[in-house]
Amino acid sequence: MTQRFPVSYPCIGNAGGLNSANCQGVPFLNQGFVGAYPLNLTAIPTKSVWPYAQQWSFSIQRELPRDFVASFAYVGSKGTNLTLQRQINQLTPVNPANNPFAPGEPITPVLNANSGDCSRFNGQYFQLLNGTYVTPQNPAFRNLEAACAGVTTNGPPVPDQGTLRPYPGLGTIYSLENGADSNYHGFQTTMRHSKGPLTFGASYAFSHALDNFSDRSDTTFVNALGPRTNKASSNFDQRHLFNANYTYQLPILRWAEGARHWNRDGSSDDKPEQFASEFAKNILNGWQISGIMTFTSGTPFSVVNGGGNTGIAVADNAGVVNGVGPASFPDVLKGGAGLQKPADGNNSQSFGPLLLNPSIFVAPRGLTFGNAGRNYLNNPGRLNFDMTLLKHFKLREGINAEFRAEAFNVFNHTQFRIYDPDNPGTTGNNIISCYAGPLNSAGFQAKGGADCLTGASFLHPINAHRPRTMQVGLKISF
Repeated sequence: MTQRFPVSYPCIGNAGGLNSANCQGVPFLNQGFVGAYPLNLTAIPTKSVWPYAQQWSFSIQRELPRDFVASFAYVGSKGTNLTLQRQINQLTPVNPANNPFAPGEPITPVLNANSGDCSRFNGQYFQLLNGTYVTPQNPAFRNLEAACAGVTTNGPPVPDQGTLRPYPGLGTIYSLENGADSNYHGFQTTMRHSKGPLTFGASYAFSHALDNFSDRSDTTFVNALGPRTNKASSNFDQRHLFNANYTYQLPILRWAEGARHWNRDGSSDDKPEQFASEFAKNILNGWQISGIMTFTSGTPFSVVNGGGNTGIAVADNAGVVNGVGPASFPDVLKGGAGLQKPADGNNSQSFGPLLLNPSIFVAPRGLTFGNAGRNYLNNPGRLNFDMTLLKHFKLREGINAEFRAEAFNVFNHTQFRIYDPDNPGTTGNNIISCYAGPLNSAGFQAKGGADCLTGASFLHPINAHRPRTMQVGLKISF
């Protein structure tokens, strides 16, 4: 297969010939150049670095009154030299000292027919809306070319991203390395009670898992040259975990006998009699109810800058041509945690309710990765109840039957998910694709202007955990 790269004009003079004065340090592809698609490679380390894990714990167990036994433990672990995968054929990010965009100032690719940072490229330099000229001698020039690649401009198009990579002619270069780290710290407690017909157990864990790669091909990695900047809560981190389980042998026969004696007048003429036949005992005895109650914090997920459809921000906001996973994150509005969630987010054109607040996110500063970072938000927590009613019957010698009735999510509590960690990349509900309004906010609706809420999927549910499900079964053993 072949690809015709876009035309690159920085070295072309007014008459169409080469202008050597403008060619120094500027990537150039002759018009009409045809070549093969760039190859993707995988680099394997030549020196073995062995990963290892360390674990430690300290626990206390104590017998408590009323037949309770409890344990309390601190548990920790650390992983070192874990496997990661980087895409090393990317540009070096712009040094903040050389960034032509001020804090709070995003890239505006094409705001209108005649204006926009990317559309003001004349083939030799960028004239930004803030008045700054970015020339090839500026360290940010190549990154701005990469960020604006593919954007329709009024002038000549910027070079194809593939020509800007450190290793031109090659696509992504996956480097397998043992350079990731992880750690876990948690307080764990359990409690158990067993007496008579009741068995009860509960456990609670307050913990935090952090890493810079949750697995080898973690898709939330944006800067291959800065693995440490990827450190955040693990993809599977759940800060609070509470589970309770119980099993209770229902004394139905004893309840029935108690009710019968309560109805008797207590006279001396009452004679003892056999209350229940063997058949009745077989029916009333042996009923068991059990259940599990679970509360868990939601797993974290990253908010991804998808590039604005309102002429504000681009996807590859840092201009590094990473090409793996999200290219950048949004910025978080300072003091945004106190902003009220916009009511317009709940509308008939968006699926489900607005679960979190988009107003705290704004378009990222130009030529940065955005300061929201990896795994900034969490899915909603989950509270779930499952129950089982069980009964064993003895039909005859050597023949037994088991009746089971089970209900999952007994109270039919709706439990939404914004991002499904089991199917990453299958949803855009964590991607901001619209910036508008004051401070270029994502949670904004202007009357007659850009609408970032109606019909949007950002921070709306992609699906829900299972609804109430009931099933009945009968098993006969012989």
